[in-house]
Amino acid sequence: MDKKMKAIKNLRDIYGYGYTEVFTEVTDSVTALHISRTQMNIIQHIYINGSATPSELAEVLNVQKSAITHTVKKLENKKLVTIKENTLINDKRSKLIYMTEDAKTLLEEFLDNILKRIQSDIGELSKEEADKLYTATLTILKYIPGGSKNETRS
Repeated sequence: MDKKMKAIKNLRDIYGYGYTEVFTEVTDSVTALHISRTQMNIIQHIYINGSATPSELAEVLNVQKSAITHTVKKLENKKLVTIKENTLINDKRSKLIYMTEDAKTLLEEFLDNILKRIQSDIGELSKEEADKLYTATLTILKYIPGGSKNETRS
């Protein structure tokens, strides 16, 4: 996971309540591109973890596996994900979902929009206040888990 994505994920976790409006506003702009919130959540999860199984996505997003299958198919049609056989386990039916470069570009634009909005909201902070916020955020980030590892992947 790159530093920008980890920072956004953790900022959303830390400041989620205060920035609900920011994430909703930016998510609404992505929805205009016909990318649903669930589709964006799938892309974000794959970006953070490198790949995912449909079962893993269903568990993480707390939705039925059939809904994941349907949503992943839409993402595949939009050329935002690819599906490959999971060669890490001995089950030919098992699949791994990967994001494409187009999805990475979309997600990075999404994250840049969030960062710009947050920066505009805190732009009135003095340099000293901004430095303190940055230091406090780094301290908090040290104690937030980096995500779960799926045992079917190495």
